[in-house]
Amino acid sequence: MDQNLDDYAETGDIAQDVEQRIKLVRHFGAKGQLPFFQQIDSVNTPRVGVRGRECVLLGSNSYIGLSTHPDVIAKATEATREFGVGTTGSRLLNGTYRLHVDLEEQIARWLGKEQALVFTTGYQTNVGTIQALLGADCLAVVDSLAHASIRDGVHLSQAVEAKFDHNDTRSLADTLRSHAGKRYRRTLVIVDSLYSMEGSTAPLQQIIAICKEAGALLMVDEAHGIGVFGSSGGGLSQRDDVAGDIDILMGSLSKAIGGLGGFIAASRDFIDEIRLAARSFWFSTSATPASMAAAAAAIDIIRGDEGRERRKRLERNARLMRASLAPLNVALHQPDAHSPDWSPIIPIRLFDEMRTALSWNQLRDAGVFVTPAIYPAVPLGKPILRVCMTSELTEDDVRHCADLLTKELSWAMAAA
Repeated sequence: MDQNLDDYAETGDIAQDVEQRIKLVRHFGAKGQLPFFQQIDSVNTPRVGVRGRECVLLGSNSYIGLSTHPDVIAKATEATREFGVGTTGSRLLNGTYRLHVDLEEQIARWLGKEQALVFTTGYQTNVGTIQALLGADCLAVVDSLAHASIRDGVHLSQAVEAKFDHNDTRSLADTLRSHAGKRYRRTLVIVDSLYSMEGSTAPLQQIIAICKEAGALLMVDEAHGIGVFGSSGGGLSQRDDVAGDIDILMGSLSKAIGGLGGFIAASRDFIDEIRLAARSFWFSTSATPASMAAAAAAIDIIRGDEGRERRKRLERNARLMRASLAPLNVALHQPDAHSPDWSPIIPIRLFDEMRTALSWNQLRDAGVFVTPAIYPAVPLGKPILRVCMTSELTEDDVRHCADLLTKELSWAMAAA
């Protein structure tokens, strides 16, 4: 494969040069090698068809394989036959079906909260919740690597935003203290549980203690933790036994749960406030009957024996992949002190966008489909290949993919 850009003047830091970034995209796009917007033609979990080639999928957020589970598909099909393909209205008007209400009650019981509220997408969940709870007279204290939907929600709320260093509890405490003399109607600390690019986890117990001391509310985004951690798959907050100390718990229906949508679980007062003020909730058509029925079926699996077995396989595969990638240690993102001893997300740093795009193409050609991430998904100038493990990979799949990753990325390591 051609590894040189026509009329490309390498600056040494591609991500900081907009003109060169445009050239990079156009170059790979013209050759059919752009790593983004790739068309998936078939799915035979954990394999997908891409441009006529079967690839092992190492980029899926369906961590425990429920997006293609036969029982989940059956419930989605049944709901479609009974209710149709769409609701044709917002939750406010004609779009609240029995399926939405039943799912919300199921989620609230599962996570030990008074109520839950389901949104059409995870992005809308964070944007709408934060916009509803905060205003210009409020303070939002956000982890520096929080998801884009969190940052966008804070921006739309017009709240004062203060960032603290990623997973740094001292930085969080200092940030809250620096605002202690100001009168805010509400102070809300917002963190992810499992960070989708780094694979690191929030030190929830320490964060909760700091929030209580400062009189701040805490919102935790469990989008990538739900279904992965916890005795019944309730997320990192369940694993750490702190769910009762979290004021607003956000979750996704599109990661381990395998479908589409998002939810908030909280007290009745908070849910009522969000329900009546979240613009993304009011002004969006409600989630489809199929997605609601699929989520309910998936949660039943997650909470039971099969869910526990799938989480065990996921952990086995994640541990095996990281151990097998030991030769790439210099490029592997090393989890911080607060991270679990395993994570389904294993990011590999490749130092610039050019090498990231070239490496992605080499891996796809070898039959491994990973997901690249560039700014703004990751900090400027720090692109990664994001390896996501699932329970449906066999041990042979993991070893085979690890061998290919090590082999195909060796040139990038040597060039760094």
